Amino acid sequence: LEPPGLDACDANDDGRLDLADAIKILAWLFQRAEPPPAPGPLRAGKDPTPDNLSCEAFGGCQQD
Repeated sequence: LEPPGLDACDANDDGRLDLADAIKILAWLFQRAEPPPAPGPLRAGKDPTPDNLSCEAFGGCQQD
């Protein structure tokens, strides 16, 4: 099952969805690390780095 907003799942903003994204989220939740960049859990908006991941399912991800 594919998540509806792939770009919002890229928590470390490296343009890929992998285990490193889960580690970034867990570090944010349990070790007070920096939150994931937009589009993410705290900030909607455009992804500041170009990649092939989309966020079409969430109209807010593509807004400034």
